[in-house]
Amino acid sequence: MDPNRLAAIHRHLFIFGLLDIGIFVLIMATFGNLGNTLFTGFALGIAGLIVFYTLVIAFGFRQKNPSSDQKYTNILRLLAMFFMTVGVVQGLLSIASNQMILLIQSVLLLLLGRATNRRIKTLRHPMFVQWFSQGSGSSSELAGEEVYASCPHCSSLLAVIPTRLSIEDRCPNCEGLLITSYEEE
Repeated sequence: MDPNRLAAIHRHLFIFGLLDIGIFVLIMATFGNLGNTLFTGFALGIAGLIVFYTLVIAFGFRQKNPSSDQKYTNILRLLAMFFMTVGVVQGLLSIASNQMILLIQSVLLLLLGRATNRRIKTLRHPMFVQWFSQGSGSSSELAGEEVYASCPHCSSLLAVIPTRLSIEDRCPNCEGLLITSYEEE
């Protein structure tokens, strides 16, 4: 896959992660209307620490710091679980109180949780992990006749020399055959 395309995916993941954090802040701000000042202060204090930590990790991910992709994945997973949990609770409350607006909001939160989970799959894709692990300023130089190719089984990004490829060559990551069909010329 083109490195510019992977950079665009990286930017997309960062921007939508920030939007998820913003929605988390909005949901946590609604706890201010509960009336219990001790609970409200505690919840908002914890939410503030979570948001600060999440922003630090998000900007580390933006700068392609080592292991920040794993931390960013964990944060997105927690946000997805939070959105789904709040969506289910709001859905149950909307059914109990017969409020259509709350039911719509709960469905939207469930969809947001699902969309956040889908972004996690992108973060764990072998080609993205390979591109991300190259760092922010590195450029991968191919030697001689090498070209980029992806494994047909695990989609790992590999540098191969096409003229030296044989039908027995295997992927170093998954041990799958690199040539899936052989045509006689």
